[in-house]
Amino acid sequence: MGVARGDKPLKRNLFRILVVFLLVILGARSLNLLKIPQTLATFSFSLPSSFWERVLYAGLPTLVLRASQPPRPEEGNLWPFYLQALAPGLVKMLTAEEEEYPSPGILESPPPPPPIDITQLEEGRKHPLVAIYNTHNAESYAPSQGAEKLPGQNGGVVQVAAVLAETLTQDYGIPVVRSETIHDYPDFTLSYANSEKTVRRMLAENPSIQIVLDIHRDAGLKQPPVAYINNQEVAQILIIVGSNARLEHPNWRQNEVFAQKLAAKMDKLYPGLSRGIRVQQGRYNQHLHPRALLLEIGSSNNTLDQAERSAKLLARVIAEVLQDLKHENPLKQPES
Repeated sequence: MGVARGDKPLKRNLFRILVVFLLVILGARSLNLLKIPQTLATFSFSLPSSFWERVLYAGLPTLVLRASQPPRPEEGNLWPFYLQALAPGLVKMLTAEEEEYPSPGILESPPPPPPIDITQLEEGRKHPLVAIYNTHNAESYAPSQGAEKLPGQNGGVVQVAAVLAETLTQDYGIPVVRSETIHDYPDFTLSYANSEKTVRRMLAENPSIQIVLDIHRDAGLKQPPVAYINNQEVAQILIIVGSNARLEHPNWRQNEVFAQKLAAKMDKLYPGLSRGIRVQQGRYNQHLHPRALLLEIGSSNNTLDQAERSAKLLARVIAEVLQDLKHENPLKQPES
């Protein structure tokens, strides 16, 4: 979608329409033209994800993607550049990867927490050692479930989390606390702000917790990450460690050290199960506990069976890591 060279009236009209649109949506907050970039960047994060889906289908990404690059003089088309100048926050949001970028106020003044449904899997055990939850509950496995995501529902990753918890409890006698609270609906951009409340609740009610796991699945891979273990296809597991690149997280190296232990145990017990460790800019609630990790179990193009088999193998890995931890200094819980 562009403007033909030399078509000045059309270009002026399109630019005027854009300016009018920006002023209308900002009118309820501010009409100070000098603050339009900052106001729009903040306002864009408050809009529901469904709005941006409609914008995407309408073709705006073409303009935004072009606006993210300097205009070339030979094109004679500068109006996408005006969009970038007026709304850098909008450009950044629509050209970013899936991971959300919450506004600065979300973590400081979160909305009232949603109802939390926490299920302790081993009845009668009051000291769970592992906490399991899903920030992106809708994530699923397309070959088995017909879609990569099931918005508003607990998708495949929640089933995989359930298998992991059940195997830890029944096969290895490890008490687990698990949440099936939906965090990514109706507003996907609030997923981590919502799941942070769940993690804080878990830790407050269960100070015995030694490991916190957020179960996801990867996406965008051309081929499903598969390993052959015990003559079966299993989904490989990628360990994600958050850093302090965007938000305060001074002790993130503790999570990285634990990730290395978990990966090393996978390599020892089940070579090929681990896809390694990736450090990313997000914090992913890992500032709440020194042994908190995000695990990508397979990808959207793995089958649910492959992911569930991985969860069963992962349970043994975690059980042995917990045995190793008994020989270390007692865990000092971070302040909430």
